[in-house]
Amino acid sequence: MSDAAPQGDNSPEENPESKKPTKILYRILGVVLILLAVIIAWLLVVGFLGYQSGQRKLAENQAAELRAAVDRQVQLAREDVNQGNMALAISRLDWVLERDPNNQAARTLLQQAQTKPDESELVQGEVMTPTAVPLPTATPGLIADPAGELQRLRRLTASKTWEEALPALLAFQMQFPNYERLETDQMLYDTYLEYGVDLLTGDNIETGMFYLDQAEKLGDLPQSALDYRLWATLYTQGISYYGVNWDLTAYFFRDLCLAAPFYHNACDILYESLVNMGDLYAANLDWCPAVLYYEEASFQQTSAELGGKLTQAREGCAQATPTPSGPITDTLNITGTEPITAPPILPSVTPAPGG
Repeated sequence: MSDAAPQGDNSPEENPESKKPTKILYRILGVVLILLAVIIAWLLVVGFLGYQSGQRKLAENQAAELRAAVDRQVQLAREDVNQGNMALAISRLDWVLERDPNNQAARTLLQQAQTKPDESELVQGEVMTPTAVPLPTATPGLIADPAGELQRLRRLTASKTWEEALPALLAFQMQFPNYERLETDQMLYDTYLEYGVDLLTGDNIETGMFYLDQAEKLGDLPQSALDYRLWATLYTQGISYYGVNWDLTAYFFRDLCLAAPFYHNACDILYESLVNMGDLYAANLDWCPAVLYYEEASFQQTSAELGGKLTQAREGCAQATPTPSGPITDTLNITGTEPITAPPILPSVTPAPGG
């Protein structure tokens, strides 16, 4: 009987050399992951620093825009005070102090404007003091005593009761066209002018513009009234496109916000128009134009919502690839040209033998 050799474990022994490639692979993979982590961290830091820089730049731009607007309104208010337009100066200065309460120049001008009478309150000759007497109705009917009615008209205009003074003056001139016509024309001019400006600052802008036109037929309008009429024109033109064409709304309110930011919340409407225009482009994934509108809106106001929209639009614009324009295929779209037709190709003629 032959001795059987002892049988051990038949599993192959692990070769340490075979582990080296695996270890090297793991090490390479680890190094790659570390590098990726470092790159990602670096990109995050750069992005955060860029975001902070952008926010600082935006804040600086907004502060510069506000400073320029405030200085411009203070200067215009100073001119208004010098010209006696105290009501307009006060409107400008109230807007300035809402945004810059510590503006000493605006406070000083406001005190001057509040203590001086407005040019419209300076009455030549006798100053009529309003007394507690019955006021004429809007349609006084037949006037038996023109002298007494004229006294009532004087009291109406002196007390600035424009709504009742206007129809009473018109009725008086209809019945007595030649009675103290120069004085009644002056009262009618004052009524049209003051009442028109009052309406322009309220909701009935169209009527206010009409009254200023009527006043201009009787005499030249002061610069303050011309300014209000210009602002009202810009407002009515811009607001007519509100919700229909945001781009045109922004077009008119840019000028209005620059000239009279206090007039009917002009800058707020401009901001709303710009954001809506940016939203329209963003909805169509047309990011680069959206950036321009969002950035312009951010000069007016800031909000977390607008900041998010602006960031998204900038990222989309950075990733956008311009589409190269193709060749012109429709020549009919070019003014004054017609499609070019190639001449027919004639068949070649082979001469006959012996010809």
